[in-house]
Amino acid sequence: MSRLIVFDVDSTLLSVESLDFAVELSLKDCADGAERTQKLTEITNRGMAGEMDFRSSLEARLALAGLTRSHISTAAEALKAHITPGMDALIAKLRKKKWDVYAVSGGFSDLFAPALEELNFAAGELRGNKFVYEADTVSGFDRQNPLSENGGKAHVIDSLKRLTGCDRAIMIGDGITDYEAFAQGAADAFIGFGGVVRRAAVADKAPAFANSVDDLTRLLVL
Repeated sequence: MSRLIVFDVDSTLLSVESLDFAVELSLKDCADGAERTQKLTEITNRGMAGEMDFRSSLEARLALAGLTRSHISTAAEALKAHITPGMDALIAKLRKKKWDVYAVSGGFSDLFAPALEELNFAAGELRGNKFVYEADTVSGFDRQNPLSENGGKAHVIDSLKRLTGCDRAIMIGDGITDYEAFAQGAADAFIGFGGVVRRAAVADKAPAFANSVDDLTRLLVL
């Protein structure tokens, strides 16, 4: 039976939230940077727990900092050092089985694509949000992208199942938007991942939960 394995990116394939990482870099020299960084973390956690709709979370986080192309480029390079340990070996095992492996994220591919290249993801195996720029400044995001709102991952997984011809899709991630892809019927199975951040709202709902990459490997491969 063919398999489509779909990974979330932030706090799953990566050990950080890529947008937060970029915003924190942009705030580090600001007088109120520490205060705004704390607020950023609170907004992210509310969104991942389902206490705030995802699009509002994106808008609020982007509003905290005037990101520029330079910030994005610097953060994207630095994110290569934040791949979750053990994910490279797991993904290699999945590919050895000839399973289709994709990354589907509410994060921004402008940020995470270089890091995922280190995990041998091709550009066509990545799905993420896109920044909109005004000159060199991030002015927003592509609101037509389904990943910019709750429920978007279900739409993307449905399209990937048609693209790959796989008859069973497994979603893996730490956030409520990952669980939604399963709850809405697009993913046939869901494994919550707590190897970076354990989110109680996800752990309580997930039919299977991995507290580490080793746990995840046992659930997927063995």
